[in-house]
Amino acid sequence: MTTANVQAFGVKATQAIDNLRGKIPMATEKWNDLLGPIHAKQFTIAGAPLDVVKDVHTALIKAIDQGQTLSQFRKDFDETVQRNGWAYKGKRGWRTALIYNTNMQSAYMAGRWQQIVANADRRPYIEYRAVKDNKTRPAHMKLDGTILPVTHSFWSQYYPPNGWNCRCTVRSYSYAEMVAAGKSVSKDPVIRYRNIVTKDGEITDRVPLGIDAGWDHNVGESWISPELALGKKLATMPQELQATAVRQSVTEDYRKVLSDRWQAWYKKVRQDGQPRGVAQIVGYLPDGVTMGLAAAVPEVELNSIAVGVFDRRTIHLEGAHKAATNAAQVWPSEWIAKLPELLGDYRAVLWDTKGKTLIIVPKGSFNDAVPKIALRPNQKYKGEDVVSVVSLGTANLRNLKQAQYTLIAGKLE
Repeated sequence: MTTANVQAFGVKATQAIDNLRGKIPMATEKWNDLLGPIHAKQFTIAGAPLDVVKDVHTALIKAIDQGQTLSQFRKDFDETVQRNGWAYKGKRGWRTALIYNTNMQSAYMAGRWQQIVANADRRPYIEYRAVKDNKTRPAHMKLDGTILPVTHSFWSQYYPPNGWNCRCTVRSYSYAEMVAAGKSVSKDPVIRYRNIVTKDGEITDRVPLGIDAGWDHNVGESWISPELALGKKLATMPQELQATAVRQSVTEDYRKVLSDRWQAWYKKVRQDGQPRGVAQIVGYLPDGVTMGLAAAVPEVELNSIAVGVFDRRTIHLEGAHKAATNAAQVWPSEWIAKLPELLGDYRAVLWDTKGKTLIIVPKGSFNDAVPKIALRPNQKYKGEDVVSVVSLGTANLRNLKQAQYTLIAGKLE
């Protein structure tokens, strides 16, 4: 039985299926080893080996595609456990219900967000709606009835689900519908945070009050633009947590995906030759840079640490316009292709006080020249901030020791 015409929460099932199918199975020791936005694109089950994760992921896609109940999903789950010999923690009923309910709710709410964004010009307001029974968290009950514009930053963290087995949903309104219902836009909420602390006393994350660890993100935003959501999340974390969070979230496999996407995108834009106002995320500011920038240039506040390249700059990055006057400034195409890797493999990072740019000096050289990447923070893309790559060129290390440059990380040798 197919459910292509079923609309749970007003969402076409195909949107929810696409969300779940688009996730990449990944093995982790703990569910919150990954930051919230990463869960929008990666599917994991705490403590399960990769083969089990893959099989359960397939079973959930089957369940949502065919409209299966929890009881039917449990049969597939039992077969997976027996076939792989997995000894999981917790009771079967609790474990299967948690996996099933959490993933179904997340998938449908991600699809719902896609629908909301597509119709935001006609229905620009969203109301938070909690299920009013004795199972609802008091913090979620307090959010019930909150009405704010679709574009309000509140929804980047409080769009449901906001925790394990959270059943909260939203409703969108036009202005006329909101007034007819006797409702009005709420005051800006005051958001307070709490630290997530392990049994050993280690602080691993910071989330708004009322939201479970790993759920402080909008499942729809993270599905549509997971790299942007992650970049914003990392930028808002306390400095002492950020480096660890980057290492845990931006794994080697994830960097490989970003690198492959960049190379394919770069090739396409060059062939197209026509800017279309789009960008490609190539990575994130590496360890040490954000902390060094905050210490040396505190007036520069990063809204995101995601690094992107706008297509209008792609041909410019090749430096063809520099060839006539200084051929050494022109980056070879093979160096441009490995831009994501170069961001993290640096000898030094500086802040240019005149140009208001970050200067990354990668290791290595070409044509007897030292490469240089110039980045400008807080540039808008899709209404969100990114750190934009504004130019590629070469540097004289002696010149970079002048007063206009502040060393942020590494050494100029």
